[in-house]
Amino acid sequence: MEARNRILIVDDDHGTLAMMQEALQPFYDVLTADSGESALALLKGSAGPSLPDLILLDISMPGMNGYEVLDRLEAEEALRKIPVVFLTGLTDEQEELKGLSQNVLDYLKKPVGMRVLLLRLRHYLNLTAARSGAGILDEKKLSALLEPLTGRESDVAGLMAQFRSDREISEMLNISMPYTKKLVGVVKEKMGLEKRGDIRRYLK
Repeated sequence: MEARNRILIVDDDHGTLAMMQEALQPFYDVLTADSGESALALLKGSAGPSLPDLILLDISMPGMNGYEVLDRLEAEEALRKIPVVFLTGLTDEQEELKGLSQNVLDYLKKPVGMRVLLLRLRHYLNLTAARSGAGILDEKKLSALLEPLTGRESDVAGLMAQFRSDREISEMLNISMPYTKKLVGVVKEKMGLEKRGDIRRYLK
């Protein structure tokens, strides 16, 4: 039997946890945690294949909030590569901008429809599989950039390296076309690319 992707849901609302677990369980191995502290304890007690393939992380939680959990994840070599999607009930535009500026795959507003979430998860996991594929971008060359790429820019660069169109990048990252074009422009500038095909210089 083919191994299923593992998803960790972190949310202090037990109703939300139960609803999301019920919706995702038929398709994924689902882990849950009702606080940032318990999520980190669970993750640090796991290793290798036992780690989740993606974390759905609530921002507004008592004690350790989502931003603090993300900081702790990024401080741990074994955990920093786990893709994170922020979940929030906050509607303030500044909070949304703050969320989007973090090194996360996406920022979803609650309540999220379960059918939409399932489609988003498929896109996220396809994206992370593409990012981890062998023979794409050379990390050593990227680390030599004068201005490093952010997480979202790295996603775009990885898809550009697969010679994906702006439309494909927009759909795979679930972002608007104007934002996609803006990110592509930033990536080209940071990587010193006159045209998109020049990204071949950064391939392994």
